[in-house]
Amino acid sequence: MIKKIVYFTALMLVTALMPMHLSIHKASAAWTAPDQEDAKKRAKEVVPFIKEYKDEHKTARKISLMDAGVSINDVKDVYFLLDSPIIKEREDHYEPVRFAHKRHAALTKDCSKCHHLRPKDEKELETTRCSACHQDSFNSEHPERIGLKAAYHQQCIECHRTEAKGPVDCKGCHLQNVPDHKNLVKLPDNADVFQVTAECLRCHDAQANDMLTTAHWLWRGPSPYTTGHRKDIMHGKGTTALNNY
Repeated sequence: MIKKIVYFTALMLVTALMPMHLSIHKASAAWTAPDQEDAKKRAKEVVPFIKEYKDEHKTARKISLMDAGVSINDVKDVYFLLDSPIIKEREDHYEPVRFAHKRHAALTKDCSKCHHLRPKDEKELETTRCSACHQDSFNSEHPERIGLKAAYHQQCIECHRTEAKGPVDCKGCHLQNVPDHKNLVKLPDNADVFQVTAECLRCHDAQANDMLTTAHWLWRGPSPYTTGHRKDIMHGKGTTALNNY
């Protein structure tokens, strides 16, 4: 009798909470991460170009930041999305990088490593963003300035190599921005495997040549589990087997 009472009490409780559960589920489906949304908005911003900067020695710059009281406690944004329209205007081959700002600040404990110069105008921020000083790659009025993409790469890769930590190649930081193939691929209805392969090769001939030198394509060796070739020691796609991929 007690078990039945407990069962029906639980059933009534679940029934009563069901509408609340559904409303929470609907709300969670529309939920987005605030930090991520903020990072996306900041990434689209193009800030005014800073023409003049205060020329300081590295040591003097570090002292200036210390005197200004700038520290990791001032880092409000956990990470940045390096997806500036300045770079995308010229090329868009890779997905943007999520730069862990606060983590890097904690690791280096030296803001001057990235914020190596400040605007000459004292009203400007002590730690202005990279894209304020580095923008277009070919600014004839400021030929001494490297572009934003070069500034990112030079800063990140050089530090990673010096510290022997972190990626130093493209795919170590970026995912490749693969184009939508819906409008690129041209195949007849019910295409066979050879037509599919031929269509891929139409654009990816270099990748196909690379594929011909891989272990996947040239596999050969003992085949104890292959019917009819159990005793063969050099059976495989590099010798006696064949496929079209």
